[in-house]
Amino acid sequence: MIIVKMNDAAVECSIAASELQELGLTPEGIGTNDVRSVAFMSQLNKEIGAQLGFDPETDILMMSKNMMNDGSLRVFIMKMSNDDIQAAGDRIRAAAEGVLREVTQEHLDRIKNSVGPEKGRVLNDLLTAVMREMAQVMTGGRLPEMPENPEIISRPAVDYARYLAKLPDLRTCIRMSKALAEMPIEDSALYKTEEGYFMTLGLRTREDHVVFDLRRTCMEFAEALSINSPEELHIAENSDPVIAENAAQVLAGL
Repeated sequence: MIIVKMNDAAVECSIAASELQELGLTPEGIGTNDVRSVAFMSQLNKEIGAQLGFDPETDILMMSKNMMNDGSLRVFIMKMSNDDIQAAGDRIRAAAEGVLREVTQEHLDRIKNSVGPEKGRVLNDLLTAVMREMAQVMTGGRLPEMPENPEIISRPAVDYARYLAKLPDLRTCIRMSKALAEMPIEDSALYKTEEGYFMTLGLRTREDHVVFDLRRTCMEFAEALSINSPEELHIAENSDPVIAENAAQVLAGL
């Protein structure tokens, strides 16, 4: 996730499609505000609010979400103080007056009396004028400009994720654990089922490269690797653990 602080009241965040998938978020879920997307957006709001010095007693945060063609998500968050709210209210009144000036009976009669392609063009002209007036409401018609040297933060979209690796035998479990010895693994467990061995790994994703290093290492040894998988709960409830706690650290020491 890339966070760009545009000024003291506005931040833009870009979240890659791969990160959304890791979070279990889908474009449909984001569009319909499902439970997962609401929880993530609430956490993002809280974090950005802290960066902007948000005061819940006097300020509000305005959020705009846009799904991009490459599957990524772009979020624009703007802090509004009482002065900003007053200015927005003044623009609402001005926009309403502007709309009334545009949507006159004379204009409507002109649309109704037009024929063929001309009817669509005249209607489009009216709608364009109305939308231009409404665009002035919250931002004064423009978004904050990008500063010459913006404050940019790049970090994973989440700071903790759970991985489930399927491994063929205990020897491979040990080899993989040794390769992961320097990774920031918070917790781990090893289970054995009829299908083979399963190791759960709770990773603290403080830096971008940590995620890619763990995936690359696990895929070198594992038959399959899943992220935040519901299968983990099923395995934990229906099989006996070989090593219930700190499995990766224990195996790495063998």
